[in-house]
Amino acid sequence: MSKIIHQINTEPQTFTIDDWWDEAENIRTYVFRGTLNSKPGQFCMLWIPEVNEKPFSIARDYDGEIWLTICRVGKFTEKLFELKKGDKIGLRGSFGHGFSVKKIEKNENEKPHIVLVGGGYGTAPLHFCGKEHLKNGAKVSIIIGARNKDLIIHQKWCKQSGFETLIATNDGSAGKKGFTTDVLQELIAKEKVDLIQTCGPEKMMEAIAKISQEKNIKCEVSIERYVKCGFGVCGQCVVSNGQKMCQQGPVVDAEIALKLKDFGSYHRGAEGQIIPW
Repeated sequence: MSKIIHQINTEPQTFTIDDWWDEAENIRTYVFRGTLNSKPGQFCMLWIPEVNEKPFSIARDYDGEIWLTICRVGKFTEKLFELKKGDKIGLRGSFGHGFSVKKIEKNENEKPHIVLVGGGYGTAPLHFCGKEHLKNGAKVSIIIGARNKDLIIHQKWCKQSGFETLIATNDGSAGKKGFTTDVLQELIAKEKVDLIQTCGPEKMMEAIAKISQEKNIKCEVSIERYVKCGFGVCGQCVVSNGQKMCQQGPVVDAEIALKLKDFGSYHRGAEGQIIPW
């Protein structure tokens, strides 16, 4: 019997910008009608004709809508932010290994407790992830970190979905003054946690991975690397153990991440140059 192989869209499909809104300063969510059949934590390649193509995490892919939450940080995103509703772009994917969302078996009257930790626009794929955990009967807590209250994203969606939503800001303008790791430590001290999943600045994820290891809690981190092809051909996204983050990642176990000499230390640019975090 021949194996059924999931077909990945390696060529762009045309999508129309159906809607968009600003989440925070320089952070915008774009809405497209359709699906990429993605799983939480996977990414897609967004192509602007005659400009370039870049990878982005998928913030939602259900009920006939794809959401991409994107930060304006360079020439490509500057051009994207100039586009209007009705303009067309290309999407291909989905690609990569996402977050684990399978049901965690517990005692009959006990819900598994999943804690999601997002920093900055790294929060974007976590709401998608949490929705899947809710379907599996889990309790979901999300810790959202930002420099200040004006940079917090997806808080409304997380609250509406029934997540326990905790906030940490560097300046104390919302939630707890401090870091997501401070809130995580307090939560672990009060409640049993079965799984931690995190996406955001790599220094933050490194600290969370170490906390999870100390507390013997399973943890997954999303490692962002420069991606050109998305499906393992170019080798641009290879990390220090030789794995390609477009295939074996971006989501990996914290235990694996902590063994990578580049995790939390550096990444590589378009020409392969080392760039410290």
